Formats: sequence, structure tokens, C-alpha cells
Amino acid sequence: MFAALGEEAGFCEWVRRLGVEATPAAPTRRGGWAGAELLYLNAALLLESPRREAFNTTVQAARRDGALIALVLADAEWVRRRGGPQTAYGLAAIRPDILFTSTLAGAELGVPVEGLAGVPVVELQGGGCSVFGRRLAAPSAAHDFGALAAAFCVAFVEGATPVEAAGRAVLVAAR
Repeated sequence: MFAALGEEAGFCEWVRRLGVEATPAAPTRRGGWAGAELLYLNAALLLESPRREAFNTTVQAARRDGALIALVLADAEWVRRRGGPQTAYGLAAIRPDILFTSTLAGAELGVPVEGLAGVPVVELQGGGCSVFGRRLAAPSAAHDFGALAAAFCVAFVEGATPVEAAGRAVLVAAR
């Protein structure tokens, strides 16, 4: 099962389309989501939300229970307002297993995204994504970011390498 914290209905819908159980979830004071293989949420919820303590508690508990943590950092303007180095420091402290970012948001951090997460996935402006510097172009410029993230996470949890997962994700997102 995947759990998406916050407003991530699109991610959950795509995960379900790919045959995996997904649920929109809320942070809990008791801990993580029992049985969740992956938690997916916007990095801003952990770094700047009024409820960041509850979100962080949930993420830490889920990680202790063996869940992978996937964060989204797609808003370059938010990173710029918050401060790139400050945001990079916060991400490094969390050390997500997977970090999805846009090219622009990643550039605002001022450090290589490879040092901030186990697997950095950078959404390319022309479509597709980059993983560890390997660019996987999309067959068309139009793609769905939720589909890209969901397909990547499903493939990765199922045992695909990061580049294989990205290849699958690019194809699903371009539909």
C-alpha cells in the first residue's frame, strides 16, 4: 500500500490505475501508516507547514516501519522565497529515499540534488525526467507529473532500478 499525505489525489489515482493500493492519508500523532510501503508528500509539508511536526512524526514512524519516503519539490518560486540553501539543508536532514523535483526547483537549491536523496528524479522541461544524470526523454512534451511520480514509485517498489523505473514512468506519463 502507498499512502499520500496532503493534497495528492492525482498521485493516488495513478497508483491505483497501475494496480497498487493507495490512500490519501493524514499525519497521525501515534506514528506512521502501518503496512505502507511508501509515503508520498510535498516537501513543503515537512519544511514549512504549520503542521510540520505532525508530518515529520508520521514520516519518521513510517520510515522505522520500513516505508520508503518520496518527497515532491516542484515549486521553484517556493524554494526561491524560502531560500535555496535553507531548503537544501532541510531536505538533507530528512534524506528522502526518492526526491521528485523540477529542473527549475532543483536549480534553486544551489547544490546537486544527488546529495539530497537516495534517488533524485528531475522532471525535464521538455518532458521526461533525469535520474543520476541519465536523461529519459518523453515521446511528447505533454505529460502528467502525478503519473510520472506514481509510475516511478510503483516500478521502484516492485524492484526496478532507478533508471528502469524512470523509463516506465516516462512512458506512462506521456499517455
